[in-house]
Amino acid sequence: MHPEIDRFAHLQSPLHSLDPRVKIGVFTAFLVATALVRGPAGAALALAMAFSWLLLSRIPLGFTLRRLKAVIIFLAPFLIILPLTHPGGWRPGLERGAIVFVKGLAMVLTIIPMFGTTPFHASMKALTRLKVPARLVTMILFAYRYLFVFADENRTMQQALKARGFKPRSSRGALSTLGSLVGLLVVRAFERTDRIYQAMLARGFKDRFGTFQEFAAGWPDALKGGAILLAAAILTGVDRLWLK
Repeated sequence: MHPEIDRFAHLQSPLHSLDPRVKIGVFTAFLVATALVRGPAGAALALAMAFSWLLLSRIPLGFTLRRLKAVIIFLAPFLIILPLTHPGGWRPGLERGAIVFVKGLAMVLTIIPMFGTTPFHASMKALTRLKVPARLVTMILFAYRYLFVFADENRTMQQALKARGFKPRSSRGALSTLGSLVGLLVVRAFERTDRIYQAMLARGFKDRFGTFQEFAAGWPDALKGGAILLAAAILTGVDRLWLK
């Protein structure tokens, strides 16, 4: 099964019922507020708020934790590099690294309910309604969907190698085989995506996707969106007070 971000878009929660346009707008504001945080208090508060969005969305924690593994691997080096390179010494460097680490986690924890509580095609339509260029939205949608094409091709070729008794080693022959695998993977995935694109053109595709879903924001959306914006404002205020 593909690890699609909208796998749990069918659930019921306060965030699932929020208008996608409002959801993307207010969570983007919260992401900007999180990115601008400079102090440890603000970073900790951002992480706590982001975790509260996740709880409100009712997306299973196990799904989220599996997504966080790669993020933690990416962010962990900051906890090592900054203490060694910070001009003020290792303590300020460690604090700065911890802030970067926590902010990164908070932003990912925000993005998951931001896009995980709405079907992906509806999120893309919401982006177009928010005046994001249609061509950019189409590129995002193609990139997202074609990731699974590459994953399918890679899985098929890995199974074929295992069936032939291949075992990854550091020998020259094994590395040559892996290099050929990567090249063949790119070629096969490109051919498959080209066939998909040609089939879409034959069915009348004109550089944009349509969806029958219509949006209608009301007072509940305004209240929930206002609460998230208020949280972003509180986060900014707490961070500035701490820095004083």
